[in-house]
Amino acid sequence: MLRKPVKCPVCGERVVDIIYGTGDMSQIEFFIEYRKEGIVGGEDIPRRPPVWECSCGCKRFRKVNPDGTDAPVKVKLLKNLRKRPAIVINWETELAMEAVSLGMLEMVRHYEVEVTTEMGEKEFLSVTAVTATDAEVEAKDLVANGRVGLKGCVCKSVMAKETLGI
Repeated sequence: MLRKPVKCPVCGERVVDIIYGTGDMSQIEFFIEYRKEGIVGGEDIPRRPPVWECSCGCKRFRKVNPDGTDAPVKVKLLKNLRKRPAIVINWETELAMEAVSLGMLEMVRHYEVEVTTEMGEKEFLSVTAVTATDAEVEAKDLVANGRVGLKGCVCKSVMAKETLGI
């Protein structure tokens, strides 16, 4: 490939970057920690590394020159990635899902929840819930279970503010 394809020619899925230097990190751990789309490439970088992969995993792509020879590439390394903010993921509470399934959409609200952990980390989470308290409980649960990629697991403060739309 001369440049990164938008879709896979085999299956039509999105093509994403391969991230090397990830060790034994799983795909889900990578997404939770960095909040980016990408395929974990492991610790070792092959001699002729593919730099993109179909999101379903059916095909890998390497960058080549127009004459077909290998093009020099800079592989993406985990240590060089910047984390995206946690607010890019929208979480939904059980009560909000139940309200949607019952057709009570007027009860569902969107909240921006500010969380501060015992380690001084401050993060904003996007939560769809029926009340501010429901959103705060969901945020505390997400932090306690390590699902937002923070080092701390206890919330020192949690404050939900209703926002307009998702």
